Parts: sequence; C-alpha cells; structure tokens
Amino acid sequence: MIKNIIHTLFAKSITSIAGLLTIVLVSQYLGATGKGEQSIFLFNIVLLLLIATLVGNTTLIYLTPRHSFSNIFFPSLIWTIGSLSVLFLVFWMFKIPIITYPKQLFCITFMAALSETNANILIGKERIRQANILKLISPTASIIYIIILITLGRFSTITHYITSLLIGYGLSLVYGIYLLRDEYKTIRAQEILNLRIFKDLFALGFIKQIGNLTQQLNARMSYYLIAIYSTKEALGVFSNSISLTESTLLFSSSLALVQYSRLSNTQDHAYSKALTLLLTKTNLTLSLLALATFALLPQSFYILVFGAEFSQIKPIIQLLLLGVLLLNTTTTFTQYFASKGNFHISTIASSIGLIPTFLLGITLIPNYGIVGAAISTTASYTLIFLIEYHYFRRMTNSKIKDFIPQKQDLQHIKHLISSIKKK
Repeated sequence: MIKNIIHTLFAKSITSIAGLLTIVLVSQYLGATGKGEQSIFLFNIVLLLLIATLVGNTTLIYLTPRHSFSNIFFPSLIWTIGSLSVLFLVFWMFKIPIITYPKQLFCITFMAALSETNANILIGKERIRQANILKLISPTASIIYIIILITLGRFSTITHYITSLLIGYGLSLVYGIYLLRDEYKTIRAQEILNLRIFKDLFALGFIKQIGNLTQQLNARMSYYLIAIYSTKEALGVFSNSISLTESTLLFSSSLALVQYSRLSNTQDHAYSKALTLLLTKTNLTLSLLALATFALLPQSFYILVFGAEFSQIKPIIQLLLLGVLLLNTTTTFTQYFASKGNFHISTIASSIGLIPTFLLGITLIPNYGIVGAAISTTASYTLIFLIEYHYFRRMTNSKIKDFIPQKQDLQHIKHLISSIKKK
C-alpha cells in the first residue's frame, strides 16, 4: 500500500510542477490577457468534463471488478458522446461569449473524458502505477510542446497553448487504449448498452458529480464574473493567485489518501474520530505554513516569476489565505463523511457555498474587480468549512479544544506513518 501511495504522490507532484511551469510560461509569454484567456478555456474544459463523465467517473473503480469491460465502457462512451453533442449544439446556436474556440474545446474534452474513463478502469483493476503514468502523459506532453515552441520563438498566442492540450490529451487517449488493449479486444456488440448498469453508473455518479460541480463553481464562478464585469488581464492575475494558493491542496489530498484508506477499513468510531482530528491539525499546520509563505513573499518575486502585469498577486493571495486554509482543512471532514457513506453532506455544503459566491460576486466584482472576487471566494470557502465543521462536531461530539495542535500529535503522526509502512 505504501508504495502505491508514494507512487501516487510522486505522480501528483510531477503534475503540479508541470501545471505551475505552464502557468509561469503562459504568464511570461502571453501576458495577463493571454493568461486570462487560458484560464477561461481551461475552466470550460473542467466543467464540460464533469458533465461528460457523469457516467464515467470514479464510480467505475467500484464497478470494474464486478462487471465486464463492455458493460461499463459502453455506457460511459455513449453518455460522453451524447452529452457533449447536445452541449455543442446549444453553445453553437446561442453563441455564448465565454465559450471560446468551441471546436477545439469539445475535442479536448472528449479525449480527456475517455482518458479519465480508461484511468478509472485501470484503478479498478488495481493497476495503480499504470493509471498514474497515464495521468502524467497529458500535462507532460503539453509542457514539452510549449517549451519547444518557446525555444523556437513561436509561442505567442493562446492557440499554441490549445494545440499543446490537443497533443497532450491525444497521446493520453492513445496510451490509455494501449494499456487496456486486451480489454478492448473483448468488446461485444450485444453488450453495447446494459440499462441496469447504466442506471447504476448514473445513480452512483450523479451525487458525486453534483458535489464536484458545485465545488468547481465555488472555486471558479468568479472567473466568469470577472470576464463579464472586468478584463481578461484582471482574470489572468486572479487565476494565478488562485492557482498558487490552491497548490497547497497537495498537502490535504495527500493526507486524504491515508485517511480514507484507514477509515474505510475500520468500524471503530473512536479511532475514526481521533485519526480525523489528528490529520485535521496536521493539515491545518502544513497549509498555514505554505500559505503564509506565499502571502509574505515580496511583490517583486511575483513580478520576476510572472511578469510586470502580475504585480497585484500578493494582495489577492492575502485576501484568499483564510478561505483556502479553511478549504484545505475541510478535506479531512469530507473524507470522514465519505468513509461513513454520508456523501451528501459535502454536496450540500458546496451547494450552499454557491450563494455567497454568486451574490457577493455580482455585487463586489463590478465595483472592486478581483479584490471583490477574492472576498466572495473566501466567504464561500468559509461557509463550506463552517457547515462541514458543524456536522463533524455533531457526529463526533468534538470540542473546539480538540482542534488545537498538541506536542504529542507529532509522535502520533510518526506512529501512523510507521504503521502504514509495515503493510
């Protein structure tokens, strides 16, 4: 188990580095305006991908050992093609301004959806390392293409970035099919659509994706509002601020691997509570250190890394600090609820969090720009935290003092790590 965790953490770290390098290069060579265009395009992919994988998300991990490849692959494929086709027609007919480069957008989303389906099936077959490598293909190929263009002096427009995504996801799709080539050979026409399996996939995936969708909207609805009420240059500055602060989620997601694995395999409620509290305090401490570093770095550092147009990043990070810190802390509560089968709590919290995101966004962003966006984002994350914190305290009878870090917590963390290594 520890080897798979380390391999997964390594893969996530490489992906994060590639993402950060992409942010830096796009900012330096395309400026704040180009970075704003990139942010909207990338977020459109994320939202479309959530819809396209409604029947092909991580629920495939659960169903893969229980059904044939054809039975789970075809419903996912049919839903992906059908949903994206309908959305493409809608966007094409109504000419929505924030949907840029629609042909490339839907092509990339289609390839990304099938690649995600392949990765989830690999995980369901416990081929974790292959799934991790598959997930690395797209960001790695994309950043390599961008670096080649920069070396040749030809990276100058957003279309070059879009081409890098087409190459990255195209290679990812091909490699995923190669990894599952034996499974693809077993496809049977008579198993194209099993209605019972389709209902299972839809039922299992719907609540999960609604939660993911609301979480993404909480994090990124401000992008659309900034694009409408402000400028692409302002959006570029805000998106970089968000990306930097959210890079600290690597801590919380890494701890979540340990937590969810442990809690899913125990019925001891006292132990579940104690472990969640321990990881919450650890998460809070590590996230605070990382976020404080970003907040204290001099303005000149951000200008050096991203360019002169990004001088506002530091004050925006300072406004986002509390919200992102609480969002990181919330992940331990989310894993606790999931281990108890209470997936709806996080979905409810994220849905309610959309209220300040929207109301404060349309109130503050037109007047205060990205400062208003940062305030509305922090308010949303804070509300989500308070809701999940309330449910966790009620379910575990925890006291406020239980969340204050203690000296013995370090020893408990060391013991936890050593016990994992023995497995």
